[in-house]
This record gives sequence, structure tokens and C-alpha cells, in this order.
Amino acid sequence: MDFFEAQDRARRRSKRLVFLFGLAVLGTIATSYAVAVGLNYWAASKRSFNHATFSWWDPKLFYSIAGITIIVVGFASLFKWLQMRQGGAAVAEMVGGRAVQPNTTDLSERRLLNVVEEMAIASGIPMPAVYILDQEPGLNAFAAGLTTADAAVAVTRGTLDKLTRDELQGVVAHEFSHILNGDMRLNVRITAIVFGILVIGLMGRGILRGMMYGRVRGGSGKDKGGGIALVLAVGVSMMIIGYIGYFFGRMIQAAVSRQREFLADASAVQFTRNPLGIGGALKKIGGYALGGTMVNNHAGEIGHFFIAQAFKSNFGGLWATHPPLDERIRAVDPTWDGKLFDPPAVVDIKHESFATAGFGGGTRLSADETARRVQAAQPSIPPPIIPTRVAFQPTRAVVDIGQFTESHFRQAQALLGNIPAPLREAIREPATAQAVVYGLLLTGNKAERDQQVLLVEKHDGAAAAALLTPLRPALSVLEPAARLPLLQLALPALRSLDPTTVDRFATVLDELVHADGRVTPFEFALQKMLLGQLRLAQTPSRPVAYDSFPAVAGEIAVMLSALAHLSPTESAKAFAAGATQLLLLAGRLALLESSACGLEQVDAALDKLAVCSLPIKKRVLIAAAHVIGSDGTISDEETELYRAFAATLDCPMPSLGTAA
Repeated sequence: MDFFEAQDRARRRSKRLVFLFGLAVLGTIATSYAVAVGLNYWAASKRSFNHATFSWWDPKLFYSIAGITIIVVGFASLFKWLQMRQGGAAVAEMVGGRAVQPNTTDLSERRLLNVVEEMAIASGIPMPAVYILDQEPGLNAFAAGLTTADAAVAVTRGTLDKLTRDELQGVVAHEFSHILNGDMRLNVRITAIVFGILVIGLMGRGILRGMMYGRVRGGSGKDKGGGIALVLAVGVSMMIIGYIGYFFGRMIQAAVSRQREFLADASAVQFTRNPLGIGGALKKIGGYALGGTMVNNHAGEIGHFFIAQAFKSNFGGLWATHPPLDERIRAVDPTWDGKLFDPPAVVDIKHESFATAGFGGGTRLSADETARRVQAAQPSIPPPIIPTRVAFQPTRAVVDIGQFTESHFRQAQALLGNIPAPLREAIREPATAQAVVYGLLLTGNKAERDQQVLLVEKHDGAAAAALLTPLRPALSVLEPAARLPLLQLALPALRSLDPTTVDRFATVLDELVHADGRVTPFEFALQKMLLGQLRLAQTPSRPVAYDSFPAVAGEIAVMLSALAHLSPTESAKAFAAGATQLLLLAGRLALLESSACGLEQVDAALDKLAVCSLPIKKRVLIAAAHVIGSDGTISDEETELYRAFAATLDCPMPSLGTAA
């Protein structure tokens, strides 16, 4: 299943989820109406009335209840959606997550960051924010967000302390599968829907609590007693109605979640080629008494986000958000003997705290000592030999979107191992991360470079310009293939910039890019990818505006023409190779002159294509890949431009020309 098929499947599930939600709301309305009529009958029976003339169908009452129910449930769901659409970081913080600082000196946190960095580079996903749930001793993890640009990966303290690096790698790969398969947005929708159904029950519980307080302060009397009884009946009824809806909402939540875990486990094995990683993690989850149990009060709301069951199901399999562990383990390890991990010591939670039992935070060391140990622990990987042009298969490039292979993963490890240490450290701080990006745009000509440094000083201050000098040696030996991955790794630090600083940062980038009067494909790719990801992280919701190929035919022609003019062979031949992949636009695409498809025009075209439907994005990327691969190879410039195209369309692209 490719990236686009997975995204389409997630959208189909979303539509089915909305349908089930509608049924749950209708059931809630029907139950509410039945309760209201019953209360009317009970109230009327206290007075003298004719039972024969009492009507059980009251259209006015029914429509009133239906309207109120829809408004209450709708506004509650909208409230929860708006709360969680702020991104994965908001979800992680809701359950007590602490952001891992890029410059952390905790060895276990650095190991976690390193694993996430490998996965991000291998998959082409922007480096997600990383969180630790310090108060959670159980073994669990989740990914949250609406897009790849605002994603967050969170692990519990138990996961961080109790898993080996291979097992942690398997867990992170599992969560990246959820990111790539479009599960995160679906998870947020499920949470909003379940909360909307639950809110009626919460209102009923609030009424009952108010009644308890009122009884303490209130007086007595026949009339007051009758009023209290009526309010009590309303409160109990609302709570029952709400929790009936909540029961079925939880069933929907569980059913949707269970279907995806086997796929995510299999993807973790595919990504790492190590079934013992995710398999070992699952065995430890089953072996430790705490398992994946979460203690945070909000964990139940997002139980379907986690890698393992986060709470005990009171209704057996009906509420279980995950398949049984033994089934999941056998799926990735058919030779499993049925034995779970046997903890070396039993934690007596009645007499010993989790911290003293070994669940506390890791030892903190100085930055220099941490860097030395991390470097010593990394395997020695020889630098990859990357020629000017490498073999390229157009069909393989699009298939690899969202489905990175072991070769991508190993290349990501190699790239990480060969990024100079000063740059790896610099991108962990917001100020120096900006300086690294500025440094990537400096030219080799000394006079032009000096002018660029003056531009940095003019727009961002002397301190920012001074940071460029110590970074120059490391930047000079950075491989071209590592430039875009380095930008991915810098994103967590850059996301912490306030809007004013981001605007100033964007201004400096624009000045540096245009300092010499021309824009290279790499400069365009850097500016487009970086600023696009930062803005998408701030406003992740991007509705589809175009679902017709003819509506964007001009923009497609601009993209294909720009790539064709980079081809070492005949431009017309390269353009034709891509145009033939768009049968719905047969005869409507023509190669444009270079002046009509410059990077300025490409920039505008990409902005329009970014709000197209997924089928259009997929065909455009396939066509673009065939333009590039018309001669069977791809250059560094074409790689950077093509990855900028994919990133703008929010389609994570792994490294090109390397997949086996």
C-alpha cells in the first residue's frame, strides 16, 4: 500500500466515522426524546389528567430536543477539534508531555532524538517534536498531529528507560507508520467526536454535583422537594443518555484503532528490517506488570493514539483499542515461543516509588561528555559515495513516498554519521540553527560572501552575523546530499521561534537568496521547504480547493517545463516523458520557454497545487519524476527541486536515487 492509497483509506475511514457519529447522535436524540416524554408523563400523572388523550408523539418537543442535542454535541466536538488542531505538541502537553530540548545532555533523551532523526531523514518527514511523559512509568508511545509538519512523537518514561535502542527504534518506526498512513488526523477526529457525545453525560454529572451542594444549603418544603426531584431526574437522565452515547463512541474509537496496529507493526519491521525491535518492545509491554497503562486523566481520551492499550477495558474486547499482544507478537515473529519478557526485578508499587525502582530520569552529564559518549556509541559508517548524477527510476520514486525502505534507513544513518559534529550541535539551538541555514546560502566567492554577511548583520544583528564564522569550516565539508536532511533536523529548534522572529528570519533568507541576482534550485528548495514547513506547522489545516486536472493545467505545465530545462538531454523529450503520464490533459500541455517557467512562476504554481486533491498530487509527482528520469539519472539540483515539490505538496519524500 503506497502513501496515497493509505491517505485515501484514512479519508474513507473518516467518512465512515462521520456516518457512525451521525447514527450515535440520532440514537442520543431518540433516547433523549423518550426520556423527555417519560418525564412529561410522570409529571402529568401527579396531576389529574386523561391517560387516553396523552400523546407520545410531540413534534414540537422532538424538534426542540433534536436541535438542542445537535447544537450541544456539535459545539462540544468543535471545541475539542479546535483544541487539538493546534498540533501534535498540544496533544502531547495535554497528557503531561515535556518537550525534549534539541540540546539536551541526558543520554537517554539524546538516544531518543537520534532514533527519531534517523527515521525523519529516511522517510523525508520534517523532524517532529519529541516529548517525554515523565510521570508515566508504563511502556507506551504515540504520534499526534494533523500533518507531517506539526507532528509530535511522545514516549513514556518507562519506554525511555526500559527499552534497548533496537526496541526503541521499532517503537518509533511504528509511530512513523501512523504519521505516513494519515492516522493522526483520523485520531484527532475520533477524539473530538467521542468528546461531543460524552458532553451530555458530563452536563448531567454537573447537575448532580450541583444538587449535592444545593441539598446542603437548601431548605425543605413540598414544592421545593418536587422541584428537586424533577431536577434530579433530569440530571440522572442526561448522565445516562450521555454515557450511553459515550459507550458506543468508545466502541467506534476501539474498532477504528484496532485495524491499524497490525499494519503499523508490519511497517516497523519493513522500515528497520529488524523484527526483534518492535517484537521485543511488545514482549516487554506484556512482561512488565504495568504494561502500557497510563495514569494521566486525559489518557482515556486519546487511548487510540498509543502503541499499546493505555487503560483497562471494562467491556472486554468492545472497548479494547488494540489487538491482543500475543497476536501482534506472532504477526512480526512467527517463531515466538509464547514467553514474554521476564523483568529482572519486581516493582513493589505499594512500598517503593517508581523513581527509586529505576523508572526515574537518566543521569545528566555535561554537554561535552554527552557528545563524547554519543559519538563513541555510534557505529562507524563509511561516507557514502554520491556522484554528480545517480541512477534514477521514476516509478520507484513515487512508490517510495511514505514507504521508505531499509536502504533509505541505512543511508539516513550514514548521512547522520557524516554531518560534522559542530553542525549537529548548532542546529539544536534556535539562534545557531538560524545561523546554519544562513551559512548554507553563503556563496564560494569571498566578495559575494562578505556582502551576504553584511546583509545578515543588517537584518538580524551583529550577533547573528558573528555566529557564521565558526560554522564556516564545517559547512565547507558538508556533502550536498546532507544539506536538505540538515534542514529537517533544524526544524524543532526553528519551530520555537516566535512569529516576529520567523518573519525576520524569512526576510534574511530572501535577502541572501537574491544577493547575487539569481536563484539556484537549491536556494529555491531551501526557502520553499523551510518556510513552508514552518507556516504549515502554525496552521496545519489546509482544505482541498481543486480536484480537477484542467483547473491546474497551467501550473502543471510550469512545473514540468522547469524540470525539463534542467535535463542534460533534449528538453522537449524530457517534457514529453512527463506529459504522457497525464492522459486527462492530453493535448493541453506544452513545453514553456525558460522565461515563462522560472522559479518565481514555479513558486506560484506550487502554492496552487498544494491545495489540490491527492490524486492530482500523485499524478503530478509521477509526471515530474518521468521528466527527471528521461535519461535514467538524477542530479543534485533535480533532487533538491523535486524534494521541494514533494514537501510543498505535503508528500514526504525519502532520498532519491538510492532505493534498492
